[in-house]
Parts: sequence; C-alpha cells; structure tokens
Amino acid sequence: MSSSANKPFDRAGVADYEKRRYRGLDQRLVDRRERAILRRLLATAAGRSAGAPLVLDAPCGYGRFTGLILDAGARVVSADLARAMVGRAMENASGPNRIGGVVTDFRRGLPFKPGSFDYVFSMRLFHHLHAEEDRRAVLGEFSRVAKSGAILSFYRVRGIHALQRRIRRWIRRARREIKMVPGAAFEREVREAGFAIERVVPLFRGVHAQHILLLKKKV
Repeated sequence: MSSSANKPFDRAGVADYEKRRYRGLDQRLVDRRERAILRRLLATAAGRSAGAPLVLDAPCGYGRFTGLILDAGARVVSADLARAMVGRAMENASGPNRIGGVVTDFRRGLPFKPGSFDYVFSMRLFHHLHAEEDRRAVLGEFSRVAKSGAILSFYRVRGIHALQRRIRRWIRRARREIKMVPGAAFEREVREAGFAIERVVPLFRGVHAQHILLLKKKV
C-alpha cells in the first residue's frame, strides 16, 4: 500500500517501513498470531486445488506473507499500488513458484481476465478503504478474478481497539486513521460480491479489531 493517500512508497521508504513496522513487542505478537492463523487458512485453500494453486497477493506490501503462500505450495503473483513494494516483495521470496508482479490500484480494476487465479490473498487492505463504494469495488474485482475463493482481513468495530487507536494517534500526532466496519455490514458486502463465508477468525478475540476471513466463491 501507499505511504499516504497521495504519495506511494519509494524504495527508501519501503526499506525503512520493513525495518521498523513489526519491531515493537505488540507488533511482533500481532505478526506471530497472523502467521499462525494464515498457515491454517492457506492449507485449507490450497487443498481445494489438484495442483499448485495460482494466488494473487494483493496488496503484497514488501512480501511479509509471500513466503507463507509459497510454503503452502501455491504460485504467487504480487500486486500493489507502490512499484517499490512489488519490487521488494519479489526480492524477498524467489523460486519457481514466484510468477511475477504488477502495479495497480485495486479500486480501479485489476488487469486480469475473470477466473485468472485460484484465490486472492488480501491482508491489511480493507481498513484503509474508508468508503463503502471502494470496498465494494475491490471485493467485486477480487470475486471476478478468483475461481475458488479468497483469504482477506478487515477491521471489525471494537471499542477497546478503537480507543487504543485514538490514544495512539493523539500521542503520536498521527494523521492516518483506520476504518473499522460493523461485522454484519462487511459480511454483507462480501456476500453481495459473490463470496460465501467459510470461516471468520478474530486476531485476538474481544480485544483486537482485525478479523481474517476464509471465503469460497458461490456456485
């Protein structure tokens, strides 16, 4: 994703972000928990395919989860708004199952034919999309290019986490604000895009707003 609403990361910004993003204790705990959940969901998604599934990692960021996808036996195409992120993701994981990368704004459409991928993998995107029409547009594109389903995350409204975020923004004078969505509303958007919800896994139940969904395309 971009470093702000208007200015994508450059190569130096990507290197700085990668170095500091999950350095703190709380973020290391988040990273560990995310990986544990995703290993299970990736194994389930991969099991739906007879061969090595083709996965769209969108947004790929600097490739934090690319290794997990490859370890699940999938082939990966990395996509992000920032060219420097795509480049770094491709550097961070290589091999015969690394297919390539593409720079694109998901809200404006994906440059792929319908059903190009077995499933879409999308972590930490939807809490950056504040407008419902943007979420719906992206979910529609994910559904269009996915044959089997998707793994994605969103931030469900959680009072404790929302308060913690407000305090952090006040202390750090941060301008970026994440979007928390009522669970029923987001799940409705997911279903209307053409997905069925197979599993919903909270990151830390009752405390953290992030929830990870395993989706299956409706027949």
